[in-house]
Amino acid sequence: MSRDPRKSRPTLSDRIIKEGAWAIHSAPATIIKMEFTNLRCRETGVKEDPLLVHATRLAEELDALSAKDVQRVFGLPINLARKLLEMLLYRDLIQESTKRKSRLLNRKGGFLFEEDSEEAKRHRKDPIFDQMFELTEAGRLASREGEIRPIISRNQTLYMVEETGEFLPIDTLFSGGKWSQINWKKAKSPSEKEVANWFTAEQRNAHKVDESIEGFSEQKTVRKDDFGIEITSWPATKIKTYQSAKVPGIWLMRTLVGAPSVNLKDAQVGSTVLLSSIGKVEFESNESLTGTLGKIDFRNQSSKPRAHKSMLSLEVSEHEHRDLPSKSKPEPHHVQFSMGSDIEVEALLRPIPSQKKIVSWIDDAVDDAMRKLPDGALGRIGVDSEVELLKQSIEELWMDSENLPKKWVETLEMTLENLSLDSTLERYRKTGEWELQYRIDEAEVFIHAY
Repeated sequence: MSRDPRKSRPTLSDRIIKEGAWAIHSAPATIIKMEFTNLRCRETGVKEDPLLVHATRLAEELDALSAKDVQRVFGLPINLARKLLEMLLYRDLIQESTKRKSRLLNRKGGFLFEEDSEEAKRHRKDPIFDQMFELTEAGRLASREGEIRPIISRNQTLYMVEETGEFLPIDTLFSGGKWSQINWKKAKSPSEKEVANWFTAEQRNAHKVDESIEGFSEQKTVRKDDFGIEITSWPATKIKTYQSAKVPGIWLMRTLVGAPSVNLKDAQVGSTVLLSSIGKVEFESNESLTGTLGKIDFRNQSSKPRAHKSMLSLEVSEHEHRDLPSKSKPEPHHVQFSMGSDIEVEALLRPIPSQKKIVSWIDDAVDDAMRKLPDGALGRIGVDSEVELLKQSIEELWMDSENLPKKWVETLEMTLENLSLDSTLERYRKTGEWELQYRIDEAEVFIHAY
């Protein structure tokens, strides 16, 4: 029976920006490489005693269980119920319970068998196996998977992100692609006890250890059969090599707040976050940012960015690359560009017209709005109101007197001042746009048709 798929972890090529107007990846992350010998790993798909499976499923259902619980459910003689618990305990599937309570005592129905009190009297009381037990991690696995998988000794190489202590997927590769060859260097290995803690209980969950790995054993492990005869043994786990390397820090995200600055030394860092599958880990960084944002490639056109309100802007000359203003703001574009030295900048971007294109962009925005009007239904007063709303939208979207050139701002102000319903109708009469005139006012068409 295959295990449930684990939550997929991000790879080192992921770039995730979910907050802030813009952000920068700058610092490298440290990757630890560990080569193990005799690491305990699970062998997949080995079916064992189904009675053990049912017993562990029962333990999963209850807060805790005892020999009498097993007897009640399976109808076993009490001595066999105790033997079954002994097998579960010996195989490390159950452990002494801290809850010391069984919900089965208050359950009136739902089981195939009931306890035979006369049969129970014929066997001695055994306080060891009449006490309550609960599942270990291995027991929970057996209960969930419907199988009990033995462990085998295996050599394995694992990678860990030092900043979060999170293991990377076992098949992670650091060669090829856009990354240069990783320069691994010897590093001081942690203690065996510290390493062993990575694979157990809460530490195991925090480190996202792969489920195929059973754990790290500090001493020789011997497996015996149910009669105490040794059948298998494994030597203690050892770390063969322990190395570290710096990789481009594309998991490290700095969210920059305020208006974007073309010169990064003027940028204000809101937060520094390390992104991984265990969530966002925030930490303080006193590193100052340096550098200037160069040209950005946007839709096959390279332009120098400007600061523009809460995002960056590019002056775009190509007609098909425009964002038409409307009564509702268009969504900003999401761009990513390199500054060299493994520094990546991600930002929300707004294309704005170059100074020569302001008039044509506004005309296009007006035409687009007029085409959405019902045919001649609003009348001149309603259409005039629509034009005024559009003028407000254009000003809100493009106007930024603090960051844009003075001549650019003056051209926009003058164009908006000249924009009105009468000037729009005059332009339509000159270009023969009868359809758009008709949408504004049917009378206009007939008055000026001849």
